[in-house]
Amino acid sequence: MYHKKGLWAIKKKNGGTFPSHNKKPTVAAPAIKPPMFYPADDVEKPLVNKHKPKPTKRRASITPGTVLIILAGRFKGKRVVFLKQLGSGLLLVTGPFKLNGIPLRRVNQAYVIGFANAKFCSHLRARICEEPFAFAKLGKH
Repeated sequence: MYHKKGLWAIKKKNGGTFPSHNKKPTVAAPAIKPPMFYPADDVEKPLVNKHKPKPTKRRASITPGTVLIILAGRFKGKRVVFLKQLGSGLLLVTGPFKLNGIPLRRVNQAYVIGFANAKFCSHLRARICEEPFAFAKLGKH
């Protein structure tokens, strides 16, 4: 094999010994790996959204005790009394249930029209939770 591979010629060319290559010093891997893709154009970073949600403004015609007409939903066309505005911006309204069968309901103000002021609203009391569907019943007077 020695003769067939021509190792004798390599040895003769290098002064009777096989050539040896000094190993290159190993380069330490960079701490941060460079990205595989570089964009052709400079890409701008998106702006940080600084929008803070503002509390919903109640329409001027809607005040506690106002009679409203509901425009959509199960009680469409019914008159209800506005009690208060919830933290979510929805309006809390009632029939009252004894008068026209409308329970405490949360309604978006886009779906009501102001109608008139109620004279009998002063004695209505409602203990309201902010949790959905956890409203207390109207207190009996």
